[in-house]
Amino acid sequence: MLSKPLKQALVCAGLIIWVMVVIGGLAYSGLQRQVEFDPEQKFALAAMSADFASSVTSMMAQQYPSLSKTVIHIQQAGCHCNFSNDIHVDRLDYTLGHSGYRSLHVAPSGIPDEVILPSLPAIMVFDEQGQLGYFGPYSSGYFCSADTAIVDRFLDNILADKHVGSAVVSEGYGCYCANKNAA
Repeated sequence: MLSKPLKQALVCAGLIIWVMVVIGGLAYSGLQRQVEFDPEQKFALAAMSADFASSVTSMMAQQYPSLSKTVIHIQQAGCHCNFSNDIHVDRLDYTLGHSGYRSLHVAPSGIPDEVILPSLPAIMVFDEQGQLGYFGPYSSGYFCSADTAIVDRFLDNILADKHVGSAVVSEGYGCYCANKNAA
């Protein structure tokens, strides 16, 4: 028969092992969901075109006539990444709203088919002149949270109207869902 201190040590060790297995399983599961934002580099190749930003702006203006000071949040229903992204969206809406920006929340079907967008969630920010300031993923990293934001690096310059051209970001590794509307 085992002594009481030995039983307590075995229970404690078993509990520690169980916690480690659960945490390891969650980490493994989360890592399986980590993908590249632009796995086939279609977005990156399109963005290399000198007229990419003006073309995207022109196509978006056909559906949304007034793009001046507009942020467009693009999320796909059923995407498991929306949960962690929603906190970032709310923070951006709050921050940009104080600078006079309006927010549009659209599904991928609200984006013209000609606009290449491989993964979601994604964001477009149009400056005071209605020109594309940023297009790409919100964040990267394990949770794709506001703590690992990509778009935030560009916002200060866009808000101050000091950005030079458009920032089109295709690089990102994190929680993204394939755009079901992408060709």
